[in-house]
Amino acid sequence: MKALWSGIAALTPYILMKSYWAFGGSAGRPAADLPAEMRANGAPEALVWMEQHGIDFTVLGAVGGIVLLAALARPWGERLPPLALLAPGWAGAVVLTPYGVATLVASAVGFTVGDAEGWSPWVGYVGGLAFAGLGLSLAFCARSYQRRTRRPLTPAAS
Repeated sequence: MKALWSGIAALTPYILMKSYWAFGGSAGRPAADLPAEMRANGAPEALVWMEQHGIDFTVLGAVGGIVLLAALARPWGERLPPLALLAPGWAGAVVLTPYGVATLVASAVGFTVGDAEGWSPWVGYVGGLAFAGLGLSLAFCARSYQRRTRRPLTPAAS
């Protein structure tokens, strides 16, 4: 249960920052028009539309991560097929933990986020904390879920 709340705590600043940006806030990021940049870089039109209407697709992913954490940590998740939770849980842990740690290290040594000038250094810390925190929380919750849902081996009929 601590891992669930730790994951939520790690994601909350990220969700707030990205939602603030999606609604037009500019603190911490370059002054460029993000939907226009997304379109110019070939993003699907659905993502551009979402950004124009205050919906950041990475926030939806973070909320999805919270739902996955909750399903892995809470008893109601044990009613779902184990593989449906363990596959994305372990995959997220394996991918997001090192990505988040690398982002934190890169931010600490002065690398900026993205390819544009004007990003504030704290943006990398917020993102790195979110990804590493979610990844580690997924690892703990997936391991706990795996132990709780392990089916006992039954001897083969002779």
